[in-house]
Amino acid sequence: MLRAGRIARAVWMALPLLVAAGLAVVPTGGGPTICPFALLTGTACPGCGLTRAGAALMNGEIVAAFAFHPLIVPVGLAFGAAWFLGLVRRQGRPFRLDRRIVDRGVLALAALFALTWLIRLATGSLPPV
Repeated sequence: MLRAGRIARAVWMALPLLVAAGLAVVPTGGGPTICPFALLTGTACPGCGLTRAGAALMNGEIVAAFAFHPLIVPVGLAFGAAWFLGLVRRQGRPFRLDRRIVDRGVLALAALFALTWLIRLATGSLPPV
């Protein structure tokens, strides 16, 4: 019988594959909107289009991925870095990361999201809601 720790480690290791498999089957066309911001305002939020962008990227549709959301690569890299750091910590290896670096990275990404959203809103290039 497997211990809970081994099961959790196996799931953590398989997480990127599970995400990739999930995104590979998400339709990039239409679908119901589940974003609360979009449902309330009728306008796409700063993160709207990221799931469809990830799905398009997983299906090799690079141009479509960037049309759905131009920040798909930085977001993917941020999630990949968080997964890797979590993996290192789960294996009991000491890894120190200065909190100021993390805070600055999160703030920079948030500012990039806000700027991208404002530009897309001004140019009418937000994804459909």
